[in-house]
Amino acid sequence: MTEPLSTGKRKPPSKPTASNSPSKPRSPCQRRGREDQFWHPSRSDSPPANYTPGILSILKAALKKSHTENNTTRAVLCYERTPHISRELFDSGWGCGYRNFLMACAALMDQPIQPLYFCHLDDPLAPGVRNLQQWIEDAWKQGYDAIGAKELGNKLVGTKKFIGTADIYIAFSSRGIPCTLIDFSLKRSENGLGALTDWVVKYFSGPAKKQGTVTDVLRNASPVIATDKMPVILQFRGHSVTIVGFEVSKSGEINFLVSDPAHLFDKKTRRAALAGPRNVTFTSSKVSRMLHAGQQKSRSRSKSPASRKRTRLSPNLDDAIVISSSEDDEEADDRATHFTLCTADIIKAFRWKMSKLKLVLCLLQHGLSYGCYGLGHTRKYSFSTSQWTTP
Repeated sequence: MTEPLSTGKRKPPSKPTASNSPSKPRSPCQRRGREDQFWHPSRSDSPPANYTPGILSILKAALKKSHTENNTTRAVLCYERTPHISRELFDSGWGCGYRNFLMACAALMDQPIQPLYFCHLDDPLAPGVRNLQQWIEDAWKQGYDAIGAKELGNKLVGTKKFIGTADIYIAFSSRGIPCTLIDFSLKRSENGLGALTDWVVKYFSGPAKKQGTVTDVLRNASPVIATDKMPVILQFRGHSVTIVGFEVSKSGEINFLVSDPAHLFDKKTRRAALAGPRNVTFTSSKVSRMLHAGQQKSRSRSKSPASRKRTRLSPNLDDAIVISSSEDDEEADDRATHFTLCTADIIKAFRWKMSKLKLVLCLLQHGLSYGCYGLGHTRKYSFSTSQWTTP
């Protein structure tokens, strides 16, 4: 197990000692609908509107483009099929921890290295916002984290109480999913932040592996790679996010790449993620995007002059849509759509620079919270991370 580089390692919540087997929660609640809606990439049905699968593939392509522009030196991502999951209206203000949990579950249930994790997570009560509350209460009854249960008043189901990495830790542990809870002390100012950064880089980079094949050599030589590592949940007072990797800028600064449940991708970006990076062209400025749209228009006219076609530019001049004269106009339109995205905008949606982390650190040191989260629950934490392993 990877050891943290900080000196402030948090003692994990207590576990029951009677049995090492995963606990079986009570029978599934008769709770259905949006509050327990869950989707993972292995499913064949369409994802809910607040899910954006494929977005890390778009991010990886954007980082490669950034590398060619000499803005990104190196980047490492977690398991590429991890979707982004945003909060909805019903859990706005308190749902960040739950949504980070669902992102971790989606990755764990899709990854191929430990397929048995799927059974541990899906049966008898599948992941969900309210179902997680039931998971945690069931873990308490199994003897997990008596202190945490007391802090939450021994009642979580049906409430709007904020949960943290310690609560997510016992939820996974009670289901037999190996995880690690680490605390990074902020008492030493930037030293704690540096230790956190070092740990994140070491975790995603992993131990050096022997180069067995030419493919292995070429893969590790690539400046931007996706690994089989599971994402990491980072919590601080007032909010929590999912770290999906890190980036090294041209100046050598390390930036976290973060999937924030508070962020909602626009419709065009989500459609591009669903379509995949092969259907995306990246540009570096609005001017080049306008030029690209004009080129798309010219190509569409010259490609088939006999058919009826028109090019419609979106308000953002981001994509050119070709309309055919067949009866299946709309379906053909969707298949033919090619998206133009701004490289900087995509990376900006994930990038947490050290300056932002230092701002969070400063707010915490002055007793302030970052964001308006945690309604109904006021436990205080330093930076904490939870990681899941797929040995």
